[in-house]
Amino acid sequence: MNQDQRNFLIKRVDKTFLKQKDELERSLEKEPPSLNNYLVAAFLDGTIEFNDIENLKVKMKETVLKYGASDKLVKEKRERWENNGAYKNKNTCEVITEDLFIIPEAYKKALSEYESSQKIINDKVHLLEAQRDTILLKIQIGSNAVLDKLITQVDNLADLNIMNSQFLLT
Repeated sequence: MNQDQRNFLIKRVDKTFLKQKDELERSLEKEPPSLNNYLVAAFLDGTIEFNDIENLKVKMKETVLKYGASDKLVKEKRERWENNGAYKNKNTCEVITEDLFIIPEAYKKALSEYESSQKIINDKVHLLEAQRDTILLKIQIGSNAVLDKLITQVDNLADLNIMNSQFLLT
């Protein structure tokens, strides 16, 4: 087998890998569940729960103690009044969501399912990468006879699992 044939096989393996990887990545959920949506739903259906106020006081004190000279607990936000176009300052305070609210169980479950599905897909992509690397190494250092057998089974070049199995059989 000459170098051109090996290069053809390498390009074919890369093309197959990219196709299979793209299919897997398209099956990934793009966005995790929205904590905001779950909290809004909890407010609307009356199931919202707040964390203990004493715990919140402790967390806020810890936050304030970490502040530097330019940090502010209360931030001013200018908003235009609806009726006369004048501006009004609104004071806000940032609080970590988990410190203020008890996170709804439905959100925790949805997040866990999202992370689990992400991990499964990412593990499959890593397996594909390992198979591709193994096949490429075998192509580069494999004997002509083994590679000639693979080329005669060109239909199997559409799937890295099948290609890897063919290499294991030869």
